[in-house]
Amino acid sequence: MVVRGVPHRIAKDAWWLDDTDPPKGVRAGPILIVALFLADTLMWGLRPGLGLALWLVAMGAAIALTVVKTTDARRLLKASAVLVVAVLPLVEIVQFSTVMIALLGLLAFGVIITTDKWNMADILRAIGRIPGYGVVQTVRDAFAMRVSAPSKGSLRGVLFDWALPVGVGGVFLILFATANPLVDQWMLAIAHLEPNFLPRIERVIFWGLLALAIWPLLRLTTMMPALMRARPARKRSFQSGFLNERSVRRALVVFNLIFLIQTTLDVGYLWGGVALPEGMTYAEYAHRGAYPLLATALLAGVFALLTQPYLGAGSGMRRLLYLWIAQNVVLVISSILRLDLYVDFYGLTRLRFAAFVWMTVVALGLVLIIMQLMGRQTVGWFFQRAFGLGLLAIYLCNLVNIDGHIARHNLADDRDNDYYLCGLSEGAAPAIRAHQVAIGREICDPYRVQVSQRTDWREWGYRNARLHRSLATMEIEQ
Repeated sequence: MVVRGVPHRIAKDAWWLDDTDPPKGVRAGPILIVALFLADTLMWGLRPGLGLALWLVAMGAAIALTVVKTTDARRLLKASAVLVVAVLPLVEIVQFSTVMIALLGLLAFGVIITTDKWNMADILRAIGRIPGYGVVQTVRDAFAMRVSAPSKGSLRGVLFDWALPVGVGGVFLILFATANPLVDQWMLAIAHLEPNFLPRIERVIFWGLLALAIWPLLRLTTMMPALMRARPARKRSFQSGFLNERSVRRALVVFNLIFLIQTTLDVGYLWGGVALPEGMTYAEYAHRGAYPLLATALLAGVFALLTQPYLGAGSGMRRLLYLWIAQNVVLVISSILRLDLYVDFYGLTRLRFAAFVWMTVVALGLVLIIMQLMGRQTVGWFFQRAFGLGLLAIYLCNLVNIDGHIARHNLADDRDNDYYLCGLSEGAAPAIRAHQVAIGREICDPYRVQVSQRTDWREWGYRNARLHRSLATMEIEQ
């Protein structure tokens, strides 16, 4: 294949335009067409649901086809497990976070199945580079399409001669027919076609944007060397007049003493049952301390990471740091108890539920810092596991009907917050409906206590099906 006016390296990557077999796997061009067809069949004009999840799994199979000649069973099983786990929350419910998790799982699938490197840092680096490098690869492939004409008279030559005028001309006709009713009528009169023969412009745009997103995933084999290339390590020495071995030692002593006072007060008032001063309620004590103490623990974690180079060779400063981090863990647990007391008084909300989750993650993150210090691991070791911990928390939250839990908690305590409950999503509908049946009156407008109907199997969602089943069970019991 001869490519004129294009660098040799770009031309060499454009294997999919040649007559010969691609170096690895099945050609990307036919796979792209099938992927667009499946996307149109499973998603266009429908509410996102099971169809989106199935399409992402199909995209995983499409990526696997491009590397089928080089991958092995172990790598395929590991990558498939990652993809299935990532798509499961999408089957539960389609929302922004579940879509992001599924897309991240698809990218991870592509990286794992394309490379034989299993280092987590390399995989995360490659995933982060795919969007930017994918744009570059798409542009390169677009330039590489300027190939020399095949032999005159051959079938391939006829196809190449008419590809440009028919393809681009057809796009222009569709655009003109959409914009000009006269052109639309002429085309229909000439071809005697049904009025809905031509696709809507929105559908064509959907195909185009999706093709641009899919193409880099089918070219991962070509992109992988660049995606996996490690940047030269650069030593970054953090120098500060406030951070040195002497200042860190004195700071740890002072911080431990200050935190010891707060820890003692919490142990006495929250855990030991000591009576609060006159005029102060447990709700006030809990509310004023929950979030500030969480911020304190976060700052303490950052300080613990920054001061590690200044701990010296002795174990004395390390013990001080261990003691201080342990006090921070107790501090976060106290914050959770404070928030629990506040929720008992004022009810549960989405923000307070998120605060419970965030506090738990922070406490476990502090434990990770202790593990990192005791194992003499690098700060990068901590960040990798902290990232995984945060991702796990988000993943698990997407499998929980949070609004349903909030409604059940607040209605069980007969709290007067109907306005907030009626503004929750359809996940709260069964709990609200059951409460209304129990008290014999409606607390929300009927349209707010409904669950959306999914008439097409491609729109099906597991949570939506469970909510309908719960409502149907209540109707039968009545």
